[in-house]
Amino acid sequence: MVNTSHKKYRNLSIDLLRGLAIVGMVLAAVIPWTAEFPGWMYHAQVGPPDFKFNPNRPGITWVDLVFPFFLFSMGAAFPFALKKSLEAGQYASITKIVLRRGLLLLVFAIALAYLTPDNLTGNSIVNYLSALAAFAAFFLVFMRFEGTAVKKYGLQALGIIILVALTYYHSEILGNTFQKEKSNIIILVLANMAVFGTLLWMLSANNIYLRIAILLCFMGVWFTKDIAGSWTSAIWNFHPKLHWFYNFAYLKYLCIVLPGSILGDLIWKNKAVFQTEFSAYERRSTFVLAILAFLFVVFHVLCLYKRWIALDLLGHLVFAVLFYLFLKDKKDEKIVFYKQLVLCGFMFSTVGLFFEPLDGGIKKDPSSFSYWFITSGLAFLFYLTCDYLVTFCKDNMLVNSLVRCGQNPMIAYSVSAFFITPVLGLLHILPWLDQLAGSSPYLGLIKTTVFITLMIAITAYCTKKLWFWRS
Repeated sequence: MVNTSHKKYRNLSIDLLRGLAIVGMVLAAVIPWTAEFPGWMYHAQVGPPDFKFNPNRPGITWVDLVFPFFLFSMGAAFPFALKKSLEAGQYASITKIVLRRGLLLLVFAIALAYLTPDNLTGNSIVNYLSALAAFAAFFLVFMRFEGTAVKKYGLQALGIIILVALTYYHSEILGNTFQKEKSNIIILVLANMAVFGTLLWMLSANNIYLRIAILLCFMGVWFTKDIAGSWTSAIWNFHPKLHWFYNFAYLKYLCIVLPGSILGDLIWKNKAVFQTEFSAYERRSTFVLAILAFLFVVFHVLCLYKRWIALDLLGHLVFAVLFYLFLKDKKDEKIVFYKQLVLCGFMFSTVGLFFEPLDGGIKKDPSSFSYWFITSGLAFLFYLTCDYLVTFCKDNMLVNSLVRCGQNPMIAYSVSAFFITPVLGLLHILPWLDQLAGSSPYLGLIKTTVFITLMIAITAYCTKKLWFWRS
């Protein structure tokens, strides 16, 4: 946990968690789809041999953790972004920021879906150049420029004009129909969470019981939404014409975002504890906790994927005993803080395990009740591993690069489709990589490695140059 600025406290462990989630999302998209690779390399419900979506197949893999871990880190960042403004009573300013963020993410979601080269129907050169132009426009829309209001908003307006012009050209001139309903679902969910998650965190910022009550209220809606004529059904199915930007069903992810905000509040409350150096004893204890936490995550994912439910429950108890024996006599402030995170992680994952049999077992899509709470619990524990890495491996180039990806997630998420793919396509490198992948799935990993390496390197470079995209 490191403070990178004298002006504003920033938690790099949350950045690393977010960065790993983003890299995981991109990695999952560029891994070759082949029956020669094991099923745990893909979403549990879309795996070999046929890669057809099977909503009845229970289980999770590491791929099914990346999105909830990102949502969790989003919630954890709320206090760092807004706590001081909230304490100052700047409610109108915060609301304006929240609505603006939701709107910009909505624009991003629609542009990502329509202007990606794979969706465009022109010739390849036009598609690649259009994607590069859109990528440049994103810089104008999402970077925060210094200077006069005319300069700042003028550049943003120019970026939006470029995106609109590209959309008009491909839809009206080239005949590729534009539909606002077809947006990037991940970013659309994030837009809804940015608005509703933030507002509900503000409402409960000083009352953890109210936040738990909000989760319980949502659970009530979830379990009664299918009762015909009920008011909860009316809320759940409110106005389908709005679903291109709002859908109450997206609010199920509050069950990940709001637990993440609990982590953020705990870190904010205890941030002074980590302004002092770790003693040798604290370092050893933190290392043990990081290893135990990592094994806890791996164990649960493996058991849930293999459907070893009895072993999973038994192992959950064994880990509980191990953590208890290790932590029960620890009085150091830093370790006491970690003890709170372990307790939260066990609380949420235990709740999730009790609901695991519901709907045939844990699933990502459509996400099951157990999925939200188990992944929230795993994220609490995995934060311990991230915290160890940024504290004691801060000079490691890979760790630093992943942290920078987490600090600039919008670039990290879009750079593969809107910069790397077009550039490699225009240089005629992409067809060669595709040919390798066609000849052997193992050679296809060369393309995977190229894309992931370039994505991390480009995002890290932009972050180092302070070229941040902000919604």
